[in-house]
Amino acid sequence: MRTISNQKYEITDMAHEEYPFLHRIRALRDICGEIRAGDIGGFVEGESNLSAEPGDCAWIFDDAIAAGDAYVDRDACLRGDAIACGSAYVSKGSVMSGHSRAEDNAYLRGASMTGKALASGNAQIIHDPHTMGTPILSGNCKVYGTVQGDIRITGSAVILPCEEVRNDTRDTFVLSGKSRSVIRGIGRETLQPLQKEVSPMKTKTPKKRGVER
Repeated sequence: MRTISNQKYEITDMAHEEYPFLHRIRALRDICGEIRAGDIGGFVEGESNLSAEPGDCAWIFDDAIAAGDAYVDRDACLRGDAIACGSAYVSKGSVMSGHSRAEDNAYLRGASMTGKALASGNAQIIHDPHTMGTPILSGNCKVYGTVQGDIRITGSAVILPCEEVRNDTRDTFVLSGKSRSVIRGIGRETLQPLQKEVSPMKTKTPKKRGVER
């Protein structure tokens, strides 16, 4: 074994066929119910790529890779053939799968990437804690700017550096290539009373105040 300096996982001698400086990880204990002690995971370049905190469910599955100065922590995970490299930071429950890639200084916080989606440059893909909106990147989209909230970037859509797409509403914004559309939130078309109806028996007559006019 190459490294056994934490209680969560070890870095094995099983090297990547194309990138021999990467090695598979193996769980040293059960992790959050899904991973059992002895389970083999994806590839890392070193322990600085994946959180070793005992209570952190962050993990790298399948043939996914975390390399360079990339770091995965706070219950985030990489699956399939996903790659986090450069100085990418994948955190707070983010999920990368398919052939998605986060590179350079990309930051994922509670986001989802799949297909061949790319987060590059200083991209920020951020979950909105107020609306609970989660950005989802898929297809062949490329994001270099900021995406926050319930936004789906798909197809061949490109978000350029310094471009910000933020959604603080209860609807879903969809960007696909050059087209943009909106999926209305559940119940958004239905009118609701401002206050609950009061039974006539409990209705009180307002007291008169001041001089009558």
